[in-house]
Amino acid sequence: MTQTETKETLIDLETLQRVAPIIRNAAHPLRLRILDYLQHAGGERNVSQIVEAAEAEQAVVSQQLRILKDQGILSARREGTNVYYRIADPSVLLLLDCIRHHKK
Repeated sequence: MTQTETKETLIDLETLQRVAPIIRNAAHPLRLRILDYLQHAGGERNVSQIVEAAEAEQAVVSQQLRILKDQGILSARREGTNVYYRIADPSVLLLLDCIRHHKK
């Protein structure tokens, strides 16, 4: 493969700059656990359900949910006193698949 052919197959810098913050913000063990739970839960879940699945304090989970929401990885909707979260950026599912298939 020539150098020109290699450059043509590389991901363009604009795309890398756009996705780097998403990867950086998702790359936290608790955030990944939240994303993994939401993927397996098959839809949206409220904060209490996420806290239980994450096995972490509500304040810590809420902080992680805010980071994921601010980055556009999650979306949220309010219903009465409950806030429900779901995965808004399906590209993170590919990241979870890569992690799931990672061999030690």
